[in-house]
Amino acid sequence: MNGFLIIDKPEGITSAKCVYKLRSKLGIKKIGHCGTLDPLATGLLPVCVGEATKYSNYASNLDKVYEVGIQFGVETDTGDITGQIVSETQFNGFKENFDQSIQELIGIHDQIPPMYSAIKMNGNPLYYWARKGVHLYREPRRIVIKEIQLINKSKNTVVLKVACSKGTYIRSLVEKLGRDLGSCATMISLRRVEVGDLVLDKESCSLDETQDSLIRKFLPCDAMLGGMDKIELNSEDTKKVRNGVSIDYNAQLKNKGLVRIYTEKELFIGIGELNRSNKLLPKRLLSTN
Repeated sequence: MNGFLIIDKPEGITSAKCVYKLRSKLGIKKIGHCGTLDPLATGLLPVCVGEATKYSNYASNLDKVYEVGIQFGVETDTGDITGQIVSETQFNGFKENFDQSIQELIGIHDQIPPMYSAIKMNGNPLYYWARKGVHLYREPRRIVIKEIQLINKSKNTVVLKVACSKGTYIRSLVEKLGRDLGSCATMISLRRVEVGDLVLDKESCSLDETQDSLIRKFLPCDAMLGGMDKIELNSEDTKKVRNGVSIDYNAQLKNKGLVRIYTEKELFIGIGELNRSNKLLPKRLLSTN
């Protein structure tokens, strides 16, 4: 059992709990998730199994798309509706500049991670310190908001579809939007619908499915590496690379850097790095056992 599963995470459960459930159901310990979803959040949680765990970091770095529900006029300590209310203001409805305010969020931002997040500082996640009433300095992180679409809105709530880079905290984006509108806001729902090229669809898995059903839905180990260029090696070069030997590779590619490596028979064997001298260096290879 090597590959990725696309789990449709339910609300009220941590991403780690999803992994524990799958370990029990599949009878395998080597399982991890790629990109944490908060208990409130639902949707696409890529899970790597077996040899695919070698590529979890690359999968976590992919762009993501969310559908977020927002309530205006209230702000909480956690940035979502599960927290304690820390601010309430009058929200006078959506004005003509609302669409403009949404569009102004698109672009590059330096975002400060919220205290209620899983980033580790001083040996513990930030939420550990937040629960103790300790607020630590956090370095801003560069993020990119690529697209925002309005799905629907009512009296004081709205649903937006947000395409963003890795590391984006939607809760913080929601709070910024509220303040930009002269009010405040908090996140009331969050659903992740895309990660890289993967889309939440009929191939997604429920944690309630049987072992056989889950196995039938396994994606291959290269399923989340589509952003890398692909190269094919002859049998002699394949053997060298599998033994950890760097080789010359002079074919023209769009980009230097990380590449997916395949045999002449289209068998994926791992990823390598093509440097400016056209040397292919093995990086993360599948086991040959």
